[in-house]
Amino acid sequence: MDAPFKAANGGFLAITVPDVSASVEWYSQKLGLKTLKRATSPDKKAEVAVLQANGLTVELVWFADAVSLGSIAPQLKGTHQVHGIFKAGIFVEDLDRAWREMKAGNVSIAFEPFFDSSMQCRMFAIRDNNGNILQFFGT
Repeated sequence: MDAPFKAANGGFLAITVPDVSASVEWYSQKLGLKTLKRATSPDKKAEVAVLQANGLTVELVWFADAVSLGSIAPQLKGTHQVHGIFKAGIFVEDLDRAWREMKAGNVSIAFEPFFDSSMQCRMFAIRDNNGNILQFFGT
């Protein structure tokens, strides 16, 4: 079967976070995203911020009843130990520039650049202020 789309233009991530303001600050400072929207639900049990720049949109959401993985399963050391999404990927035009910017911004590095022959591209990954892994792909 062929892919049901010709090309993907841009990316979207939605991440639950323990502190929307702290995450807005991190994504603004480290990735240069601009806040498009901030809202709190009428019952005050959810808060959302939507940030965007250069084709990437990130939605940061706090839910009053959400808990950390470590608090409910302290024996687990990371999201890779449960089924579901454990990292997100972003394709960029200039991987070298993205790498330099991350290094200059003192972003936590999950792994350094390497070439993946199966995908025919280079990649590296960072961790956000909550430990979520964001992987960058490029040539």
